[in-house]
Formats: sequence, C-alpha cells, structure tokens
Amino acid sequence: MCVTDDCDDGTDRRTFITGAAGAVIGAAVMNAVGQTYPHNYKVVTRVLDEPRITHGKVVFQHGGKETIDGFLARPKAEGKYPPVLVIAGNVITEEYIPNTCAALAMAGYVGLAPNIFHTLPESARTPEERRLATMNHVDSDSLADIGAGMDYLRTQPFVKPGGFGAVGFCYGGHLAMMLAARSREIDAVVSYHPGPTTAADVARLPSPVQIHQGTADRNVPVTQIKDLEKVLRAQKTPVEVFWYDGADHGFLAYTRPYYRPNYAKDSWDRTILFLDKHLRKTTQ
Repeated sequence: MCVTDDCDDGTDRRTFITGAAGAVIGAAVMNAVGQTYPHNYKVVTRVLDEPRITHGKVVFQHGGKETIDGFLARPKAEGKYPPVLVIAGNVITEEYIPNTCAALAMAGYVGLAPNIFHTLPESARTPEERRLATMNHVDSDSLADIGAGMDYLRTQPFVKPGGFGAVGFCYGGHLAMMLAARSREIDAVVSYHPGPTTAADVARLPSPVQIHQGTADRNVPVTQIKDLEKVLRAQKTPVEVFWYDGADHGFLAYTRPYYRPNYAKDSWDRTILFLDKHLRKTTQ
C-alpha cells in the first residue's frame, strides 16, 4: 500500500485507486494552522486562510441522475475568472487538494476539484472494502465526473467563458492528459508525477502540457516520464518537463512526508506562469 502520496506502482486502475484511497488514512494530518505535519519542513505553500479568497464544498448535478460534490475556491473580489480543474489522485478532503484550489484562487482563477472518488464511502477502511467500492468506477467514469464539474463551472456567474485549465496529481495527472485529448475545451494541462499513460491515452492531445517530476520518485519511474515526453513530442504536443533533483512522489503535498518546500514553491510558480500564458489569452 502506498503511504507517501496518491501513487501508482504500474498496476491497473482498480488496484491503484484502492491503494491511493488507503494512503490518506494513515496520514497524520490535522486541519489547523500550526499543526504538526509528517515532515520537518516549514510549510510555505498553505494559503487556505488568505482573506482575499473564498472556498468550500459545492454540490452539482451528475448526469441528471445523482449529485456529486467538489471543492471550489475563487477570489472574493467581484469579477469573472478563468476556470481550472484540480484532479486529485486521492480523496479531495486531504488538505493539499483544497489548498491547491485556494492557491489557484490567489492567482486569479476559479479552482474546482471534482470528487472523482465519490464512490468511496467513509466506512470503507480496509483494502478489500475500498476495492469493492471502486471496482466499477474506471477512467471513463472519472472523466464523466470531471465533465460534470465543467458543466457546473459554466453556469457560475464568476467563471469567465472560454477554455479550462487542468492541474492533476499522479492518477489525476494521467486523467488531466486524457481529458485534454478528448475535450477541445482544455487549453492547458499541468501534470505532477502522472501515473502510467499510454500513447493511446494522449493520442491527438493538442493542448500544451507541463510535467513536474522528482528524480527520486519511487512510484513513478523517471523512465516512465521520459517515455511519455517522447510520445508527446513525437505527436507534436507542446510539452515541457521540469525535474526536481532528489524529490520523491508528492513533493508539493505538504500533508505528506516527502514535501519539499523549495521545490513546491518553484513548481507552483511555474504552474501559474504556464496557466497565465495559455489561459488568459483565450478567456477575454
């Protein structure tokens, strides 16, 4: 079982989602300023208490048959802001996911993390319970969940019409690229240590992609990212890859043991510059 971050060891999606959901259960995380995190670093990337933004849980329609929840953050100031989807590789209640939405709001975006793990009940604590709860929820279902979030954002008065950005982590990074390959509304993709992604998954992906990867990632091999970069370049997908020397899986997630504040800040600065370049010009 993964204990570092929303991770993938190359197994199929059903096995992965079981391990990913289990990862958060063992994390010693509290929701308070001044909390003790599972590392010795000062947290420099937490912005959930910033007074210039507003955030919280939202609920929206999912195919007209049920509802799905998510976490949304946006600037408090009146206006319309470009939307960015935050695609988690783990349950969205782990604080670094809401914080990612909040950090997007601080940069002038609307950040929404759709709950693609909504089939996982809180009562599912054992690996077998998690496997059973998610065994019929595959990539296409997760993409439909994300699509429901996009539909919700289109109806909000504070969302600027135009394209979307997508920021994904591990399995969520894999999904972000799959989404962009299937929807022409995704204008920019940022993928942190993406899970296994085949050429078929990203075929005809036109949107620019930015990848962040640690060189010491024990869940996503360096060779996997290099092969993915080759696939993207071969099909003329604009791509840039940033390597973080000695960083393990989940270096942006301050709720995890392998948080690296300097790399977290550097990668996030690059993320915002990338989104600004590709989203601001398409959402006038």
